[in-house]
Amino acid sequence: MDPRLDDIITQNFAKAPTEPCMWWRGTWWSRGAIGELVMECESSLIKSGFSRGQRLGLVLPNSPIMLASCIAAWRLGGSVALVNPHLKHPPVPEYLKSVDVFGAIVSREIEGLVSVISNAGIPVASAALNDAVPAIDGRTGLPDAGQGLAALFHTAGASGDVKAVPITHLNILTLLESIIEMIPSMDEDDIILNAIPNHHSFGFVVGGIMPIAYGMPQVLVSSVVPPKTTLSAIRQAGVTIIPTLPMILGILIGGEREIAPMSKVKLVFYGGGELMPGLAERTKEVFGVSPLEGYGLTEASSVLAVTPAENAIKPGASGKILSCFDAEVRDSDGNLQPYNVAGRLWIHGAAVADGYYRTDGISAERFRDGWFDTQDIVRIDEDGYITIVSAAGDVITAGGALIYPGEIEAILKGHPEIADAAVIGIPRGAKGEYVQACVVLKEGSALRPRDIVVFVRRKLPNYKAPRSVRILPELPKNNLGKVLRKELRGG
Repeated sequence: MDPRLDDIITQNFAKAPTEPCMWWRGTWWSRGAIGELVMECESSLIKSGFSRGQRLGLVLPNSPIMLASCIAAWRLGGSVALVNPHLKHPPVPEYLKSVDVFGAIVSREIEGLVSVISNAGIPVASAALNDAVPAIDGRTGLPDAGQGLAALFHTAGASGDVKAVPITHLNILTLLESIIEMIPSMDEDDIILNAIPNHHSFGFVVGGIMPIAYGMPQVLVSSVVPPKTTLSAIRQAGVTIIPTLPMILGILIGGEREIAPMSKVKLVFYGGGELMPGLAERTKEVFGVSPLEGYGLTEASSVLAVTPAENAIKPGASGKILSCFDAEVRDSDGNLQPYNVAGRLWIHGAAVADGYYRTDGISAERFRDGWFDTQDIVRIDEDGYITIVSAAGDVITAGGALIYPGEIEAILKGHPEIADAAVIGIPRGAKGEYVQACVVLKEGSALRPRDIVVFVRRKLPNYKAPRSVRILPELPKNNLGKVLRKELRGG
């Protein structure tokens, strides 16, 4: 039988029950205290009729109840579906129904969720974030997902179509072993910040599960706002490792001008996009270390590549591919590409999901012969470092040539008067598409669209320069800070 997260975590709790486990709102909880909360949650779930192969919906911010409920569900042979409690479109009930949840637990601190979910016919109960889950009258006759499933995450990816990704205990454990191997400076003495929302696979796996599986204390943050509160928690609890997203890092330190340097932090690593200009330097000022870039996908259990250390940074690269993955770069006909040549990334390994939940058609398209088509255009060098060129769906075809938006966006963001930028393709009949730049100007800028086109033409061939420019007050982004190109295209 494959190893299970709940077995490993339960053993950790039993071995050292007095050791600190979670810092929550100014107080350290011991492993024994979290273990007791798990047992209380398990008892409530048994009373509810929750059992093997069922899925418990957790519509919660980062909190003791979220992690304790996960472990309790696993101990009963079930799994969890983690859903963003602030989700607007599509609504929360639609996500819960798509994965056939037994019932849902929501936070008492978020008004209106109970009625929204209940009105959709899903059993639901609310609870305090530091308390056990209450009993609920759950649904019956649901599909059995098996005991190997740990968690389900929703992702839109390059296609924009929302799909549920089932991640197993083996997927997560395989990935965590590779992360620890890649970053040997991490050990049991480290204290990890758990601030990325745990409905995001990166936040859940690295911020939430890795610490309790490897005996590292964690600092739980339900929201990074206000940033001063989170920075105070980092300082008071002695955080040494900060997994983050560009948007979260920007909220934490981008707007806070008076922050005393923190000497205990030894690693800051991020994924999910580029840092805002100047944020890397600001990170070095505040935390004393340069931020390390990584790259991941929900279908890869969250992390695919990491930068091992400051002295291992390669400019432009998003880290080194973890040892648990096989990666191939292929052209449009499926032929392998040599090192440093751009192509479509395919991955294989024990940390890769087997398919999407109850979505056979899309699964058959993306998962083939044990390999997963990421739909990202990348380059991989001789040392295993990966450079993200673009998502396949974002590539612009103009007169038979392929244009990668990321290359043009990097030029635009380098302009001293441009705060943000995204590039899209606009259809123009038989000639394919033309390049359109959508930019946000810095306050006080008088840049005109023509000025922007000329600026790009000085640095790139004419066919890559925008033929039109839209100046916007802001770019549409999702809750993780990724640009919604579909909205920019009017879709």
